[in-house]
Amino acid sequence: MALFKEPQPKHHSIRFLIAAALAMLLALALLLAVTVFKIRDIEVTGNSFYSAQEIIDKVITDNYTSNSLYLYFKYQYLDTEEIPFVDKIEVSLVSPGKVKLRVYEKSIVGYVAYMGANLYFDKDGIVVESSSEVTEGIPCISGLKFDSLALYQKLNVADDSVFDRILDITQLVKKYELSPDRIEFGANQSLTLYFGEMRAALGNSGSLDEKVGRLHELYAELEGRSGVLRMENYTEDSKFISFEQDAQEDKEEEPETEEEKSGEAEDTAGP
Repeated sequence: MALFKEPQPKHHSIRFLIAAALAMLLALALLLAVTVFKIRDIEVTGNSFYSAQEIIDKVITDNYTSNSLYLYFKYQYLDTEEIPFVDKIEVSLVSPGKVKLRVYEKSIVGYVAYMGANLYFDKDGIVVESSSEVTEGIPCISGLKFDSLALYQKLNVADDSVFDRILDITQLVKKYELSPDRIEFGANQSLTLYFGEMRAALGNSGSLDEKVGRLHELYAELEGRSGVLRMENYTEDSKFISFEQDAQEDKEEEPETEEEKSGEAEDTAGP
């Protein structure tokens, strides 16, 4: 008796062909995703604490995040690494090879030094970041009285109105392009701005905008000097300003303010 093999049903061959075709399509799709959606151009907006390149380096960290599709879905649906001073980053696809990173930074007005750390707080006095680094453009605030500090909690000060005054002065120094090393709060919220060895005493009275604006005009003459610019009683009407040089300064090197030159100042400091 002759032996023979029954032919395989055709549907097995069709299934195999369909599976092979799907595998090829999947491989082609992956190849396209890797090549077409490879990031070649990145636009960064909303950043001030970090440069655009620093933001890119913190977001694009491996081969996966260099793919625009993967990066978009990661920042849309997955947990992402925290970046100091950044609240969140939105990723949008401009084209397969270009993404836009919209940076939303934490609203930080200043920091206080406490137990070896720099604690950065927002306009409401809530500590939002702790770092050993000093971030350029954010002033150190000294003279505040508090019992303890904790991340994500409000600074425990006696009078919360001090935060409004901090916001006012930090906005004004930014408006007039001044960069004090430190902003000190004294009795009754009196203000002193420190620029190296030169200090500007603004007091606790009004006319804060006028005082900082006048300080901006005089700063070039006083930069690098050692002494106190007395502006506690300055107003648009009185224009009372004097500069008290520190004892070690040479009298002949003391700069004159415009009021001293014109005789408009009501008083000036002698040696």
